Amino acid sequence: MESGEEEDKQEMKISIITPCHDRADFLDATITSVLNQAGDFSIQYIIQNAGNSPKVRRILDRWQNAAEDGRLPVNCRSVDLHIHHETDGGMYEGLNRGFSRADGEVFAWINSDDLYHPGAFQTVSEIFGENDDVHWLTGIPNSFNRRGSRSSFDPFTRAYSREFIRRGLYRIENADTGFGWIPQDCCFWSRDLWNKAGGRLDESMRYAADFRLWLAFADHADLVKVQSFLGGYRYHGDQITGDPANYASELPPLESPPAAFRSLHKWLSSHPKDSGLFFNLEQGKPWIDGFGLQFEWLAGRVATFNFETDRWELSLMPIL
Repeated sequence: MESGEEEDKQEMKISIITPCHDRADFLDATITSVLNQAGDFSIQYIIQNAGNSPKVRRILDRWQNAAEDGRLPVNCRSVDLHIHHETDGGMYEGLNRGFSRADGEVFAWINSDDLYHPGAFQTVSEIFGENDDVHWLTGIPNSFNRRGSRSSFDPFTRAYSREFIRRGLYRIENADTGFGWIPQDCCFWSRDLWNKAGGRLDESMRYAADFRLWLAFADHADLVKVQSFLGGYRYHGDQITGDPANYASELPPLESPPAAFRSLHKWLSSHPKDSGLFFNLEQGKPWIDGFGLQFEWLAGRVATFNFETDRWELSLMPIL
């Protein structure tokens, strides 16, 4: 690769959308977590404010004035902040408006009470920039408390099965068989994937349009699990999505994992050392076939940082 081509390869713009509606308590911290990201990339940050709160307006005006006066923190190649005050029919309509204005190579959204971890965008830019076949990734699910301290994380969901995402199995009701959930606040995806999946969130939904989006994404790409903290969900007791029953009410009818998968999960839960019998390409296939499953259903790509090579490296890992 020529040096000029290598420089072009490293250039990346990450477009982040924040929908905002009359919640001021955590807005400054959310904005700061985006604009303080440092590394070799550019940030396009679009905030869609649909509310009428004077306090929210004062916060956003302060950031807008800082942008116009050249006082924004810039720890990357460039920062481009756009704030739009527009009424909308709900969060997902606001997000669609924001994404229609986005022109980065990588997309994501962060709600106005959630946070990105320091270094998240650098990790994202390196993985996307060095792997043309990665179009969608997520980090370790984790949460913050009201004061912004990281207070929990979910170590399970070692990797994501594209087949089982398509089937809608990654939801809380299936957690007892090894399925976690796909954390929206940790997800980043390519603009190309967004367009292939229809380029819109379902505005008829109030809670679960992200779930529908993941199903559409899985028709075109696998989900890479990054062994890093990227974004996190802030628990404060007043979220629109705070009641799991509301979210579940908009999900498709629950599909249970295949009986053969449940049997395999139960066996490996009691005999974890047997994992190596199943999850290897040379010897594992006959065992998997014996359970009536397919090997590719039971593995997904994972990005792990290699300190010797100083880069993120992809490997195939079992989902159990």
